[in-house]
Amino acid sequence: MSKVLSITLLIIYLLITLVNSAPLYNCNKLNCSSKNTKCKIFGCSPMFGCFETSKCPQGNVDICHTNHCDENTGECYQIADTCNDGNNNTIDSCGPWGCVNTPITTPEPTQSCEQKCNDNNPCTVDFCDFRGDCYHYDTQCSDSNACTVDACGVNGCEYTQKNCDDNNPCTADYCSTLYGCYHEPIECSVKVACNTDSQCDRNNFCETFTCDLTTNTCDYYAKNCGGNPCINNQCTTGSITN
Repeated sequence: MSKVLSITLLIIYLLITLVNSAPLYNCNKLNCSSKNTKCKIFGCSPMFGCFETSKCPQGNVDICHTNHCDENTGECYQIADTCNDGNNNTIDSCGPWGCVNTPITTPEPTQSCEQKCNDNNPCTVDFCDFRGDCYHYDTQCSDSNACTVDACGVNGCEYTQKNCDDNNPCTADYCSTLYGCYHEPIECSVKVACNTDSQCDRNNFCETFTCDLTTNTCDYYAKNCGGNPCINNQCTTGSITN
C-alpha cells in the first residue's frame, strides 16, 4: 500500500471517529446570546460552539440596495444606493453591476452650413457645398446701369454716378443707361449767321437749332428723344443724364 493512500485512510478514520465521538460543546443557544439585540440570530454547534449571523444579510437584496435591520423591531428594510460620487458633472445611477457615474457632456452648438461659411465680408458670396466645404466668391456688383461705376465697399455694393464731362466746350456730354457716356459735337468755334431758323439746319438729326435774333447767330441743342439718348442720328432706348 502506498504511503499517500495510507495517510488518506488515516484521515478518513479520524474524521469518522470525531463525528461519532461525544460533542465538543454542550450547546444551548440561549446561553450563546450575550447581546440584547433583535438583529442577530444566535446558534450553537456541537463542533464549534456558539455562533451568530445577521438577521438581514446583504445577500438577500439586489446590488442597488443595502439591507438594514431595525434594532427596535428586528424588521429588515432596504435603502437604495444613491451612487452619489459628489461630482455635479456626472449622472449617478445603479446598473446591473453596481453604481454607474456617467459624465455629463455638453453638446457643441450646432451651426448651419451657411452660418459656418459666413466670412462677414460684404464683398463675397459665401457658398457651402454638400460636403460642408466653404467657398467665397467675389460679389459681382452690377445695377445694369452704364451710367454708374459699380464697386464693392465696406457696406457692400456701391454705385457712383459716372462723370461724363470731357472738358470740351464744343461737345454736349450725355450718358446713356445702356451705352454709357457719349459726347455730341457742337460747332462752337465759328458762329453761323442767320436771320431765320432754317438757315441753322446742318442735317444732324441728333441736334435741334434756333436762330438767336439778338445776335443773329445759330444756337444748337441736343435732340430731345424723350429721355433717351440720340446716337448715330437716331434716338435709342435707355435714359440719359447730363
